Amino acid sequence: MWRVMVIDDEVRQCKGLKNILLREFQGDMEVWDFTMAAEALAFVHSNEVDIIITDICMPEMDGLQFMEEAAKENPGIKVILLTGYAEFEYARKALTLGALDYLLKPLNPDRMRAVLEKAFQEISEERLLASQKEEMRKQLDITLPIYMEQQLNQWVYGRLSAADRKEIEKIIPCGKPGNVVITRLKGFQEWGNTVEKEEMEETKYRIKWWVKELLQLNYHSLSFFSHVLPDTMVTVVTLKRAGSDAAALLERGNPADSFPVFSGGGYKQKQILMCLGKTADNLFLQIEECYRSAVNVMDYHFYFPEAAVLSAKTILSNSPAEFGIGLAEEEALKDAVKNTDYGEACCLTDRIIQRCLDGGYPEPDKFRSGLQSLFRHISLFFQMEDAFEQFWQQEGGEENIGAFKNMLYALLELLVKKTEEKKQDRNSGFAERFRSYLEQHYSEDIPLEEIAAAFALTPTYFSNLVKEITGDSFSRNLIEVRMKKARAMLQETDFRIYEIARKTGYEDVKYFNRVFKKENGITPMQFREEIIKIRRGTHE
Repeated sequence: MWRVMVIDDEVRQCKGLKNILLREFQGDMEVWDFTMAAEALAFVHSNEVDIIITDICMPEMDGLQFMEEAAKENPGIKVILLTGYAEFEYARKALTLGALDYLLKPLNPDRMRAVLEKAFQEISEERLLASQKEEMRKQLDITLPIYMEQQLNQWVYGRLSAADRKEIEKIIPCGKPGNVVITRLKGFQEWGNTVEKEEMEETKYRIKWWVKELLQLNYHSLSFFSHVLPDTMVTVVTLKRAGSDAAALLERGNPADSFPVFSGGGYKQKQILMCLGKTADNLFLQIEECYRSAVNVMDYHFYFPEAAVLSAKTILSNSPAEFGIGLAEEEALKDAVKNTDYGEACCLTDRIIQRCLDGGYPEPDKFRSGLQSLFRHISLFFQMEDAFEQFWQQEGGEENIGAFKNMLYALLELLVKKTEEKKQDRNSGFAERFRSYLEQHYSEDIPLEEIAAAFALTPTYFSNLVKEITGDSFSRNLIEVRMKKARAMLQETDFRIYEIARKTGYEDVKYFNRVFKKENGITPMQFREEIIKIRRGTHE
């Protein structure tokens, strides 16, 4: 029976998830639920738990902190993070720090079952591995590389038992200074799926030896391929000679220039990136911190897509703890979208990005999430949240800052286009309603305040909108309708001039005459006489 713990500070969601799990895995699962992280942690310390499903955002302790604390007591626990879309980037980062997987809220039952089945499989495999451990030790001459790679992968995440740590200490002595180098080999895993196991292992061996030669005589190095990060090799480096600087050594040239050349159909170098973590005075005791810093440095490739070597010494020291986007910047961007000024919107986005980078390079996940939140707010303001969500889920522009900018520009283009469409629809509807209102009320005294109220608008906004849509003021539009009606009455009826004046909204017939002459060039009487002459001539 699987032992599962659910942690969520929202009682309803916590109980609901527990009930779903019990229903979906009837008889195969025991579930405990907690709304307080401290209580859950105390339970983990005194009970055996296989799987933890925890909310990533909790008031007293977030999911990442809880994962680290729980793993100290039981490194074999599988952690699944619950997260909303806004925290998606943090959930993705948690995978590199040891979380098994994540589940987006609201829960998708099929996705939940798939993730749990994955956890069951990994736990079963690890239990099987543990049961075979003694047998493996008897065949070290055959299984040592596989066994050591498994142990080293567990070591950098702090998941080894005290006995296993002593074995690692025989290889990497406690008290030695050093750091961790992560080498990302783009496309390596994909290539490995196309070749025989022997060729894959031979290629791994040659790449490990390549790194050893790069570090020359100044360092002891031990390399292994990550079981968590795809296309990634981890090298544990300890100092052999005082005063050596691994970062300076690797940065002297492009390491990829000396990358081994494989004959036949071997792996072809596509992009090599080497990331150096923080240097530790005692690497053995500080391995988790050093490894985590190297992983963080790899994220900063987002800002430096052409770099071959990145170092914590230069990257993390220039990374501000916080950054923010001001309300004035958001309002200016909203105005640009509202005015359908795509060029101005792109310029404002560039200025916002540049200001965020003026103080250094923020954590890439936080940087992307901050810009994503800004654009989500703007989309919500214009009631285009559905378009935003569809766009963000479909687009793939987060590999580097250039691609990310282009994605933002494409999103701005979409928002501007939809704003223009909405404006055209609104203007068309307003123009029709406005013209209809004048046709119905032209004979009445229509104060601006009254007609604006009829449209649920302020007089100023109403006047500006009429001017924008028709090209003329409200009073000019009203005069045009009245004059059109007056001309029709002069032609088609026998109404007296003063009667026509009143029927078109003019109580003062003299004023009506003046307006009519100004608009038509002749008086109403002259207009009627001209019409009569034209009709007589036609009949003759």
